Amino acid sequence: MRRSLIITSICLAAGCAFGQQAKDPDIAYIYPAGGRAGESLDITVGGQQLSQITGARITGEGVTVAVTGYSRPLPGKRFQEFRETLASRRDDMMGMTQKGKKPGVEAIGPILQEAGASEEEIRLFLIMREQKNDPKRQDNRQLEETVSLRVEVAPGALPGPRSLRLLGKNGISNPLPFAVGAHPEVREPPAADPSPPAPPPLRFPIVINGQILPGTTDRYRFHAAKGDRIVFVGQARALVPYLADAVPGWFQLVLTVFDAADNKVAGAQSFRFSPDPAFVFEAKASGDYRLEARDALHRGREDFIYRITAGKIPFVAGIAPLGAPVGTSAEVEVFGWNLARNRARIEVPAKPGSIAGPVPGLLAESPETVFEVGDGAEITAAEPDEDPSRAAPLTTPVTVNGRIGRPGDEDVFPVRATRGSPLVVEVFARRLGSPLDSFVRITDPAGRELARGDDQEDLAYGLLTHHADSRVLFDPPADGLYHIRIGDAQNSGGPDFPYRLRIGPPRPDFRLRIAPSGLSGSPGANVPITVRALRKDGFRGEIRLACGTPGFALSGGRIPADAESVTATLAFPAKTDAEPREIVIVGGADIADGLTTRQAEPTDDMLQAFFFHHLVPADELLAFVPPDAPKRQPLGVRPDSVTISANRTATVTATTQKNLAKGLRAALVNPPDGISIASATPTKSGFEIAFAADPAKIKPPAAGNLLVEITASAPDKKDPSKTNTWSLGLLPAIPFDVADD
Repeated sequence: MRRSLIITSICLAAGCAFGQQAKDPDIAYIYPAGGRAGESLDITVGGQQLSQITGARITGEGVTVAVTGYSRPLPGKRFQEFRETLASRRDDMMGMTQKGKKPGVEAIGPILQEAGASEEEIRLFLIMREQKNDPKRQDNRQLEETVSLRVEVAPGALPGPRSLRLLGKNGISNPLPFAVGAHPEVREPPAADPSPPAPPPLRFPIVINGQILPGTTDRYRFHAAKGDRIVFVGQARALVPYLADAVPGWFQLVLTVFDAADNKVAGAQSFRFSPDPAFVFEAKASGDYRLEARDALHRGREDFIYRITAGKIPFVAGIAPLGAPVGTSAEVEVFGWNLARNRARIEVPAKPGSIAGPVPGLLAESPETVFEVGDGAEITAAEPDEDPSRAAPLTTPVTVNGRIGRPGDEDVFPVRATRGSPLVVEVFARRLGSPLDSFVRITDPAGRELARGDDQEDLAYGLLTHHADSRVLFDPPADGLYHIRIGDAQNSGGPDFPYRLRIGPPRPDFRLRIAPSGLSGSPGANVPITVRALRKDGFRGEIRLACGTPGFALSGGRIPADAESVTATLAFPAKTDAEPREIVIVGGADIADGLTTRQAEPTDDMLQAFFFHHLVPADELLAFVPPDAPKRQPLGVRPDSVTISANRTATVTATTQKNLAKGLRAALVNPPDGISIASATPTKSGFEIAFAADPAKIKPPAAGNLLVEITASAPDKKDPSKTNTWSLGLLPAIPFDVADD
């Protein structure tokens, strides 16, 4: 009998990953999203594809976690059966209900038990009935499943942010933040009928964990003495960075303090450019007060979770300067509330980059401060710096540490430039936590504007939605003196509006980002992995990629010149650990006659408000083999790259350990427009695949990777009229080039 190979070319939605599990678990929220060191707590993780969860992972030491339960809504048919049963027994149900009350579990439970319902089904029915009767609530499949976890936080666990993932038979989930706190923690009181008595007043310092459901406002009581300065720091967007199906794309937490007469005395719905609120309340009189938490648009659902840290605690709002040269010791000014001191010293490491964390010597409730470590000459701007006639021209390249000291201030720096030698003028402020919304102008000595820069998007900062830093590539029209001017586009300013201004020639470079941050696959599988290149200052060259984790092999490890990304494949070893493995991907490129290497940073591609995509940073890039995952038949390909032209096909040989050619199908996954499979020929150890290029759709020197999925089919043993089809996985990624004949 002649063996056959079916060939097709298919285009699937981006992000569909063959060799990975079909539907990895996805988590949408964690509640509560943290706990105090030394305590045990039960938390709920909501999302979808959670039915096969077997474990969880929290970064850092001192925290253990165990799965204790799983829940999902009743099937619609079962829910309707219960409603019909209750409708037929309405008189009996009302007879067991107190006058004036809605039928509850004491009436509904016995009737449904008689109809064969379990206790869990009755519990789910009551929840679903309440939700369906709420006109403000909308069904959301992204939130319908929950996993219960028991978390043990050791007494010595270091306070700070962590991340949590779920692990299961269908793969590894995305991460979400989980915090280890240093203060006592409480949860909002659960809803009940009848309403419980008023909860006891808050005792500071404290962390409040809450969840805003449709149309609700959470209220808390506290007492303050005259002169108390109580800081309230809210976290909502910090816990769930982006919502794909809501505008503005996150839960906009509003915190308000009222006095005993219901007068608003303090509050906030943001802090500077952060959507999460923070403010200090200074009591003008001793008495009882009320804190309210709600959504700015009066929305609500299960993933609208928050944490509020409150008390007479220190809060660091920012520092200045925002950086210093490598290997130095820098004194910084610290801004905020309830601070014991406003100066701190930072010992700057010997390696350039950025460091993030609390200010040394100040344990404060605040966002992490970011301090930039420079690798070149730096100066500190001296006041008054708005008059260039008083200053000597700067020697470039240089980084200026300055601040827009008052509203309307504009700092001016003279530089000498040469025609044909472009200068990059770039501001680092918002990316380092400064509230400055910068603009840059370049003028001649007479004040005539020659170039201007405002908001410059930087995809490396996936948690910024307002990219307010400026950048200008200035090509001097002639040799001479020019003035570089920097100010605030909102006409704001103050001592806490610092910036770093880099002036110098272009420095071609690149950064690498990988998404997703969790890769699920079977032993021996080739799993797709997308690497994005964030190019800088005109760098357009090829980037070569390699995997630094033993046992894993990267195929197609090349980002072609000018390309923004490539999808390669990572081969999982035939024997793997039960625990997730951290993966290291490194890229190298020839820049300025030398090799520049950069490690790829893990991210997750998150959707905001139906439209905007962000590469949100993750702590780890992990590879995970789910429990009981079947071992994949190793698939190989040779040669490991091809060159295609309009008049010449390129052929590769796909190999397997066993002869599986019968009933095979080869399909291009997300193929480049213009590349197709032209033919295939069975061989003893696999088959040959020929690729063709359509010159009308793809032109040289196009390049990239080809992903080919192999599927097999056979008649169903029980019903020969049916055909069963299954995937054998992906071939290793095949780099291609399109060339002239």
